[in-house]
Amino acid sequence: MAQQRLGRVQWGDLTFGPGTPYMVTALSGMDDLPEVRADDVQRPTQHGDYTGPDYTTARTVQMSLGLRGQDPDDLRALSLALRAATQPQRQPAPLQFLDQDVLVWAKVRRRSIPYDAEYLWRLGDAALEFYCADPYLYSLEEKTASTTAYSPSAGRVYPLIFPRSYGSAGQSGRVMPVNEGASPAYPVLRLDGPVANPAIEQVNTGATLTLDATLQAGEYLLIDTRSRAVLLMGTSPRRSWVRAGSGWPLLLPGSNEIAYRGSALPGAPGQTSLLTVTWRDASL
Repeated sequence: MAQQRLGRVQWGDLTFGPGTPYMVTALSGMDDLPEVRADDVQRPTQHGDYTGPDYTTARTVQMSLGLRGQDPDDLRALSLALRAATQPQRQPAPLQFLDQDVLVWAKVRRRSIPYDAEYLWRLGDAALEFYCADPYLYSLEEKTASTTAYSPSAGRVYPLIFPRSYGSAGQSGRVMPVNEGASPAYPVLRLDGPVANPAIEQVNTGATLTLDATLQAGEYLLIDTRSRAVLLMGTSPRRSWVRAGSGWPLLLPGSNEIAYRGSALPGAPGQTSLLTVTWRDASL
């Protein structure tokens, strides 16, 4: 259930908020809309503008903390632990708001732990600034849905024998992921072979990602629709496998339908290739 109180905040191995010596006294930038990067052009000889789609810049989250030690040495230990946890980073890390079911991918860009002799006994303050190149707010839960590729029914077996055999019923090759956020979510797609020329269609929008590729049994392809990385076995770039004119599937707010198709390899028993869709609910 949604709640207004901030609750606990997790950054690395440190937890801020109720029940911890780090009280969150102020927070900004989480519920704010990041600055909009507009694509507007003035209408020549007319009033107004031609306006294009709006996109946001990075998100900046500012957090003020109250440090509550048991004595001066404990207060110093809290300051050192906070300093150690807020070092410059190579890659973003999750800043998790545990009781609000939200996380952002962040880097620490500023840290202030002032010295105030008046409160030296056991009280202190700190201020942190987090830079989120990806401005989306994500759910803590990572969701998944899977399906095998579309496979038609086998039909009757001839010559007819008794009892009659109608073969397998076939498989739909569709999943129905639900994005409970307010903004489109970028799914991660995993394709497990065997399959040839796989295609993933976002039925709601018609965007279809088609790959000129063959995956043998035991091979898999990882596709990040946000970075548009295509990685064989999760490491080897295969961006060139994406067929020209392909669209990248997004999960719109609400229910989505994803269709998976591909050709079975010769000698493969049925259509065993698997598509796994992984996503987090997303909002701005």
